[in-house]
Amino acid sequence: MVISPRLDGVTGSFDTDSGQLVCVSNPKYAQVQLCFVSGMNIPFGKIRLHSSDLFTDAIAVMPDALALGTEIAKR
Repeated sequence: MVISPRLDGVTGSFDTDSGQLVCVSNPKYAQVQLCFVSGMNIPFGKIRLHSSDLFTDAIAVMPDALALGTEIAKR
């Protein structure tokens, strides 16, 4: 399936059949992102498993968010 984003300043498309998805964690900002690999990692989604905006809560669930993101990227 070909995905064509409709965002300001973004052009092009991504083929999910031949392209690759990866899960990238950023412990500095307590974020786990799903990214397209197309010469560089292009983030398109964040995985958030906590309900409050506290940094300590985000760090506590980061391993689980990374495991979920890795499973999503494999499938």
